Amino acid sequence: MKAKKAKLVAICVLSLLLVIVSACSNSGSPSNGSTNNGNSGAVNNGDTGTDTGNKDDGEVIDPMGKIDPPVEITAIRPLDSTTKFAEGESIENNAWNRLYEQEFGIKLKYLWVADTSQYDQKFNVAMVSGKLADIMPVNAIQFQQLVDADQLEDLSEALEKYGTEKSKLLLEKDGGVGLDSATFNGKLLGLPLASSYTDNAPLLWVRTDWLEKLGLPEPKTMDDVLAIADAFVNQDPDNNGQKDTYGLGVEKLFYGAVPGLQGFFNSYHAYPEIWVKDDEGKLVYGSIQPEMKEALAKLQQMYKDGLIDREFGVKDAEKIFQAVNSGKMGMFYGLMYAPLLFQDGKTNDPNMDWKAFPLPSIDGEVAKPQTPFTVGRYYVVRKGVKNPEAAVKMLNAFHYGWEDKYPPTEITQDGDIEKWHYALVTGSNPTQNLDMYVKVTEGLEKNDTSGFDAPGQNVFYDSIVKFREGDMSGWGYTRVYDAQKLLYEYNQNNGYQMTEYIAGPTPTMVEKDSTLKKMELETFTKIVMGEASIDEFDDFVSDWKKLGGDVITEEVAAWHKSKNGN
Repeated sequence: MKAKKAKLVAICVLSLLLVIVSACSNSGSPSNGSTNNGNSGAVNNGDTGTDTGNKDDGEVIDPMGKIDPPVEITAIRPLDSTTKFAEGESIENNAWNRLYEQEFGIKLKYLWVADTSQYDQKFNVAMVSGKLADIMPVNAIQFQQLVDADQLEDLSEALEKYGTEKSKLLLEKDGGVGLDSATFNGKLLGLPLASSYTDNAPLLWVRTDWLEKLGLPEPKTMDDVLAIADAFVNQDPDNNGQKDTYGLGVEKLFYGAVPGLQGFFNSYHAYPEIWVKDDEGKLVYGSIQPEMKEALAKLQQMYKDGLIDREFGVKDAEKIFQAVNSGKMGMFYGLMYAPLLFQDGKTNDPNMDWKAFPLPSIDGEVAKPQTPFTVGRYYVVRKGVKNPEAAVKMLNAFHYGWEDKYPPTEITQDGDIEKWHYALVTGSNPTQNLDMYVKVTEGLEKNDTSGFDAPGQNVFYDSIVKFREGDMSGWGYTRVYDAQKLLYEYNQNNGYQMTEYIAGPTPTMVEKDSTLKKMELETFTKIVMGEASIDEFDDFVSDWKKLGGDVITEEVAAWHKSKNGN
């Protein structure tokens, strides 16, 4: 029962964080839109559409203007079976479709709509048969297939001419990674929808009340981490006279979100499960690099010394949640939202406190937290469509403030009906939580929330004020805010190691990846638990290459070449 409850808490936390991450606005009053997959609810973000003035042969281009004469645009899309509609509305008949026609001269016609569980299969049939719609949402694999088949329209000119300043800004807020992933030989072949990359970066979390109790310094080096882990196991930090506390939290899947060992490996400049550049500029798989072996050897020693739970190989993340909330865990690597999972522990023991720290380094070189590729969807236009700017205008519409003409209850949310889902093309703000950190910091300094422009900012501000006034219910969000400060600083200093491979799975990845990753997990677990020599790592690397890794590396190299046109 406790495990189920912990899992439910985790799901609720993640759902809430998606709302906070994605509520996208710049000024004015936001609508109360919910979110999914990094999308944002349509809100008044101050984008009035007045950034006109782009000229084509003397013609003034209006990003928010009508296409004249009006056009019919066909589309297909996935739609979750749980999507709710108000009485009389449907995916074909709703305010978004009316908005497209009234504001942009775009009459939207759906060729078909499929449940999300069936969409991929139905889309693949349509792709093979050549019966593609004008505008389509696709995943990374489908996108690459359409690119290879030369079926997509170049949107470079359409975005440049018709994209509002807001749309262009948000597309660039992930450092341009999403746009880069959609660009081949100078042609923009899709509009990427990206979630936050910074929120996927691991940090080191430590029980600071135990540090203070044992007179230990905050961790700055890996030697500090090892000393803290040892003290948390052997110096009775919970003061119950028993040796029943854990040093470093590890769970059986190795690379989870909370906890996960990515941050530990990053401290050794190793980057498991992502692709990085070697000294020659070639893309290589991080899990098979020599730095991994050194880090695994250290984990093996920690396990031998009892600094890692002896039973970690059979314990999932929920067991770690329970250990933290019951006051038995002292340190782990994990994502920024971790404290929200441990509010119960804080309530049970008000003295319990956790703090996020930058990743310590094994040497003098700064450790970079790794981040994955976070584009989950592309909006693409079939090659040959006469008005490809229709897709760009729909993206503009999603980021535009429509309150005066279309109330939030019509296009954002009406009770429990999330109407922003009806929009064909949606957008996101990949750095929304970093923006939150800046806004909330300003608000706290000035004791003034008038500059807030997204719902999540008030959530954080109110929680921090509560906690500072002694209300423990605000602790979780306060510590997430503190973690965002670190992520903000990493971002300011180009401090992340993002995967260099920014595309969907290659054909051999689809075929072999699950087997290769299973072998990786099994081998590394045996090494850490002392059931295999550290030299088994070399055998793993050899087997990985033979069993498909070399072919995958060749496919990744071919992708890299196609991106650069050489």
